[in-house]
Amino acid sequence: MIYLDQSATSLHKPPEVVEAVRRGLSGEYGNPTRGAHTPALRALQEVALVRRAVSKYFDVSPLEVAFTFNATIALNMAIKGALTPQDRVLTTPYAHNSMLRPLYELQDMGMRLDIMPLDKHGCCPIELFVQYLHADTTAIALNPMSNVTGDIAPLDDIIRLCHQRDLLLILDLSQWAGTRAMPSVAQWPRTLIAFTGHKSLYGPQGTGGLINRGNVPLRPMISGGSGIHSFERQHPSTFPEVCEAGTVNLPGIMGLRAGMEWLMTTGQDKVQQHLSTLRERFISGMRTIPGVRLYGSQMADAGPVVSLNIGDLPAAVISDALNERYNIATRAGAHCAPLMHQALGTVEQGTVRFSFSFHNDDNEIDTAIEAIRTLSFQ
Repeated sequence: MIYLDQSATSLHKPPEVVEAVRRGLSGEYGNPTRGAHTPALRALQEVALVRRAVSKYFDVSPLEVAFTFNATIALNMAIKGALTPQDRVLTTPYAHNSMLRPLYELQDMGMRLDIMPLDKHGCCPIELFVQYLHADTTAIALNPMSNVTGDIAPLDDIIRLCHQRDLLLILDLSQWAGTRAMPSVAQWPRTLIAFTGHKSLYGPQGTGGLINRGNVPLRPMISGGSGIHSFERQHPSTFPEVCEAGTVNLPGIMGLRAGMEWLMTTGQDKVQQHLSTLRERFISGMRTIPGVRLYGSQMADAGPVVSLNIGDLPAAVISDALNERYNIATRAGAHCAPLMHQALGTVEQGTVRFSFSFHNDDNEIDTAIEAIRTLSFQ
């Protein structure tokens, strides 16, 4: 199969990831923080090593890293744990439902939510952020890379803006992490960063985390066993314990560590360049096919994602044909990004999304181009 659905999940994992998960299930590890015997202490050491690997990749302190089962849980913890109905939040059409739905819940409780539009190119320049900020805005909630078009927000400028205005920044890096380098965090403001392990960090499904820069206070979203302060009625409010109720997914995060270390050894710049080359090759091929409509700015400096349609054909019909006739995996529909599809005018038709992995090559891209060319003439 030619797998071009990386934005949903990575299919091909490095061998190191598979081996790390196997090792986590080998009978060597107990429950970290739930005992002082050798298997439990061995597990606790592994958790510390994973925390250190995450901190190295994101250039943060290990004490700023909490593990969750995915970015959705991390975003719920960030939004519901840090914001209140008294806040005012600015977001963009790039937002995924993992961010939008918790924001909508707070909006229903009285929080003010502002959604800025995109410009004519489908982008969100810093001027629009400045224009749509209000004097009482307290936070920006942002997915800096659209999972529909790959277009990116000016993250460096937004970080400076939040620093100048003393705004809380909540970031969804589900699409960004692993596809491009992180900006320097040395001058970051108060920031909550949600990430997932199963996409371009090449880790297992069921892994992710929340990074807390600036010691942002959080209310626990989930309460329960923490391994500490067992006689207290309230779940610990200290970070990362506030986010880590229950038993951590040890085999999963051991695989996450292996994926991130593979990525750092391979080189983030090398990965980004390969993904950019694949994306540009694919877009260049699409531009030669009559009837193909590409969405977004199609700028070179974008993520490894391309969405398209062929005439008025439903996106699901195209995606099914690619799968059944050509063994090419894509994703059709709304991609859990309703505001983006409203902005693109594709609510009814949806789009066919192609998203690329470091494991894809030129031949696979060319095969996909020819498949779309054939379908466009039918």
